[in-house]
Amino acid sequence: MQLDPTAAPLSGISVDLRGVQRVFPGPVTAIDGIDLHIAPGEFVAILGPTGCGKSTLLRIIAGLDKPDSGSIQAGPGGTAHRHIGYVFQDAYLLPWRNALNNVALPLELSGVPRAERLATAAQAIERVELADAITRYPAELSGGMRMRVSLARALVTSPSLLLLDEPFAALDEITRQQLDEHLHQLWYERRMTVIFVTHSIIEATFLAERAVVLTRRPAHVILDHTLDLPERRAAALRTDAQFSQQMRVLVEALERGDGRQA
Repeated sequence: MQLDPTAAPLSGISVDLRGVQRVFPGPVTAIDGIDLHIAPGEFVAILGPTGCGKSTLLRIIAGLDKPDSGSIQAGPGGTAHRHIGYVFQDAYLLPWRNALNNVALPLELSGVPRAERLATAAQAIERVELADAITRYPAELSGGMRMRVSLARALVTSPSLLLLDEPFAALDEITRQQLDEHLHQLWYERRMTVIFVTHSIIEATFLAERAVVLTRRPAHVILDHTLDLPERRAAALRTDAQFSQQMRVLVEALERGDGRQA
């Protein structure tokens, strides 16, 4: 990867997983012996077959679930969960709140005074280029706009770690590409640590510095690959020969992880 000397300083936290295993009743082993180190400010994509445990791994990193064995540390001392932003597959906006008040909700729950939280929420909405829809309600927004509001809500607390679970999967391809480009720019400017779960090889290649590929359940890491691409990403990169080569590396790993030969 080619580093840009003009990039913003790192503001993210490290994430360390050692021997992480999660077993559900049945018993069903979802993930088995995951070892992974993510450096502060890194953008990592996680791919793998459907049902292999990608979302489970993300929930464990977020502190929403606990491993049955192994350890996880996010930030110094492992006490940084309050600095985590999470974007789900669905926007999960409150229908009775407009965009501004949906984005302000995490600050409201933290006891931030009204004037301060609304001003901060307005800034977050502006960062996702949705200022003209600040007073609209979820029913008045397109799918892409609702996901922008969800992203702004995750960013409003200035997280050191941003977790995204296939947030753009239900959107049309053009909207998805536009949001990918916008998310990458936000990461480039703010340098929080980002872990992005996706089924899309194109999306993973475009967004991430590293791509981690998991096998079929019980999941373990079959590939941890640093993408040999420029740090700054623009739409034209998707048609570049090097981009295609990097995609092929991920395709071959997914085929191996799914039990098929490349």
